[in-house]
Amino acid sequence: MKTIRTAVLPALFFVSASLLCPLCPRAQSAAQLLDSFYSKNLHEMRYVEILFPEEYRPGSTDKYEVLYCLEGISDFARLEYNMLKGEGFIPRLLLVGINNTYKNGVSNRDRDFTPTHVYGETGHADEFLLYLKDELLPYMEKRYPVKTTGNTLYGGSLSGLLAVYAFLKYPDLFTSYVAVDPSLWWDNGYTVTYAKTHLAGFPRLEHTLWLAGREGSAFHNMGLEGIDALLRSTSPAGLSWKRRLYDNETHFSTQFKGLWDGLKFSYGGYYASQGGYPTSREISIKPRRGLVAAGLPFTLSCANLEDSPYIRYTTDGSEPTLSSPSLTGENTRILLYKTSMLRLKAFPVREQYDRTDSAYFDLSPEFEPMVKADGIRPGGLHYRLYSGDWDSFPNFTALKPKRSGSTADGFDLSSLPGHEGYALVLDGYIYIENRGYFIFELGGSHFKVWVGDHQVLGNHIDKFGEAFMVPLKKGYYPIEIEYLHPKNGSAPMPLYMKKEEGEDFQVPPEMFFSTVPR
Repeated sequence: MKTIRTAVLPALFFVSASLLCPLCPRAQSAAQLLDSFYSKNLHEMRYVEILFPEEYRPGSTDKYEVLYCLEGISDFARLEYNMLKGEGFIPRLLLVGINNTYKNGVSNRDRDFTPTHVYGETGHADEFLLYLKDELLPYMEKRYPVKTTGNTLYGGSLSGLLAVYAFLKYPDLFTSYVAVDPSLWWDNGYTVTYAKTHLAGFPRLEHTLWLAGREGSAFHNMGLEGIDALLRSTSPAGLSWKRRLYDNETHFSTQFKGLWDGLKFSYGGYYASQGGYPTSREISIKPRRGLVAAGLPFTLSCANLEDSPYIRYTTDGSEPTLSSPSLTGENTRILLYKTSMLRLKAFPVREQYDRTDSAYFDLSPEFEPMVKADGIRPGGLHYRLYSGDWDSFPNFTALKPKRSGSTADGFDLSSLPGHEGYALVLDGYIYIENRGYFIFELGGSHFKVWVGDHQVLGNHIDKFGEAFMVPLKKGYYPIEIEYLHPKNGSAPMPLYMKKEEGEDFQVPPEMFFSTVPR
């Protein structure tokens, strides 16, 4: 294919995402260019806007899946892409805006996106699809760092009609199709009629189709009701599809919500495979380790939001399958009678993002509380601060503390000298008001925590810290926290805990007790 004109704008110029979202902490610059070539199918010059991920570096061998945006890359598409990627819902993508052309100042969208002739020059969707299939996609694959599979086609309104028509005519051209409030009313519902003769004989697809619309009469009037009924009755094999209707939205405002949810659906389970964080490669569950009492169920919570249905697990150490329980509803209550390894696997709609993980639990009796000691006072722990530069925890019984006292007397972890090396010991008692499972958590590194006679933290620290679950009855338990701080290290972090079905919280002073006079 001969390129007639490239880089209509300067070959690479930079658009700052911070201009679109000045409060967005992840806003960075992204390389963008405009390219063009002559289309033999459409008999005109066609222009595409290309937005690279901010991580892209010329000469890199990295390749990206593509979001093809019919009618160009809108400001909200840029913003939504950056936010979804920043939160780990979708991977890094290359965005391609397929810009409309104009004749005598009038957009050719009616011509390009409609499958039948109704007026004027309408009815050239077939030629436009050939432009996509035979010209644009091969052109992108030849000139840019894009993958040949895994791509998404997005359109709204008339271009949403084209997205649905493309799915019906060339279902394997894209991995995902996103159509927001599509104009399926066109020509008395021609596309819905077309679907009736094509859906029944569809090949098996491991693809996704997202259809968004509006509640009320618009659901019927836009023609979405008809295609929805057809998909329900035919259930094409292997196709993951969903229809969502929005209340109290206009035809145009639906585009914002529809694209956001459509991209999340198109990469359903990717978030699960990322552990809920863009830099994480673990399925984000709690607890991951702990002690369990035989026959006393605990809740396995998942931070992967709506993606937890994509996560399956087993309690006997075997490889999970799609028939294994999912992390939803009652399936989050785990009952064990022996020391066990839980195996977990994320089954995203795109198989290349499958992810496996494990959790480990040892059988243990419930911890027994102590009888409340005389003279213990609420409001804090006893602390001992030792000065020195150690690579490992010293023998504190052989050392004299630099200073000591009660944390209730204005003691603050963040106020300790960061440039000095030191060790810190906090000890006393913690009061548990209600029986149950409790998860103790600490971030950072170089720490140990004991509850009663059990070391609960400091055995399996990773870059995010550590969490460990124990079964506790109501009452008082001895607790000791040790920190080792190297010179110029980060300040120690406070102890957090979590009731199995509750939220994480920093252990408040009123839960701590000590015998230190105040």
